Amino acid sequence: MYFDLPSAIIHMKIKVAFTILFPLLILFLAWPTQLALTITDGKSGQQRFAVPMELEDSFGIEFVHSIHKTPVIEEYYIDEQLDIVLDQVIYESYGVGMPSTIEPGQTYKQENGKYIISNIQRRLKFIDLAIGQMVANHQLKIHNRKVPFSQINPPGSWVRIQVKNVSLLTIWKGEWEYGK
Repeated sequence: MYFDLPSAIIHMKIKVAFTILFPLLILFLAWPTQLALTITDGKSGQQRFAVPMELEDSFGIEFVHSIHKTPVIEEYYIDEQLDIVLDQVIYESYGVGMPSTIEPGQTYKQENGKYIISNIQRRLKFIDLAIGQMVANHQLKIHNRKVPFSQINPPGSWVRIQVKNVSLLTIWKGEWEYGK
C-alpha cells in the first residue's frame, strides 16, 4: 500500500480547519450582534418579526383612528441608549385620544390639512400595541416599505415592539418570511 505523505497532511489540515472553523461560523451566525427592531407576540413572547436597524434609523406606525376614522402616523427613531423615541405625530382630526396641546420644546404646525406635532422626544423602552380587528389597519412603515401588523400577528392580539440585538440567523429568517 502506497502512502502519500503530503496528501495525508493536506487532508488532515482540512479536517482540523473544518473542525475549528465550522463551529466558529455557527457561533458567529447565532450570536446576537445585529441591532434590530423586533416584534414579539405579547402573550407567548415568541418573536414574530425582526428587521436590521442602526442608531438614528427611523420607523413609523400608521393606523386609522377608531373614532375619527382618519389616518394617524407616529414617527419614531432609535437613540444611542437603544430607546425608541417618539419624534412626531401627524393626524387630520382633533378629538378623543389626539393631542390638543404641545409641551415645552415641541413644535406644532398645520400643513396640507394635517396637524403635525414634532420634537416630542418621548423615550420608550418598548411599545405594546393591540392590533386592530376592524378599523385601525395598523402598519409598520420601515425602510421604505409598509408591513401590516396583521401579517405579523393576528388582529385582536397584542405585540411588543422593541430594539435589541439579535443573531444574523434571526435577521435572515425575518427577511425570508416577510420579504426584504
